[in-house]
Amino acid sequence: MAQTKPAAGFTLIEVVITLAIVAITTTIAAASYRGYILRSHRVEAVQALLAAAAEQEKFHLSHGRYGDRLDAAVGDDPPGLPVASRTPRGHYALTVASASAAEFRVVATATSERADPLCRMLSIDESGRRVATDSQGGDSARRCW
Repeated sequence: MAQTKPAAGFTLIEVVITLAIVAITTTIAAASYRGYILRSHRVEAVQALLAAAAEQEKFHLSHGRYGDRLDAAVGDDPPGLPVASRTPRGHYALTVASASAAEFRVVATATSERADPLCRMLSIDESGRRVATDSQGGDSARRCW
């Protein structure tokens, strides 16, 4: 009796198991990557708010009140803050919600519905109080700041 060599290659079961492992790994990696992207957008918003708060304090020292507009250039009349009204990649829009001689509040709001649902709106005021709300209006300051 002649011995037959086993066929070389993979069985269908082995290929299906390999594809399932690759699919699960890809799903986990994609979700993790999306989380890092959202966090980088959030960090941009936080940096922009902190820069705006620092510029507000400079403005207050020079003018005796807080500034009520962004995107100002040197010498503009009326004067304003030299802070962009959007984050560098445009995922959050900044506005001065309130400004007077004694207080200010700068707000960063997500510009699209696909933005971070946990940090839809972030804000900072003259006392350094940091507020954040999610897409349902709930408090998410601990997570966002």
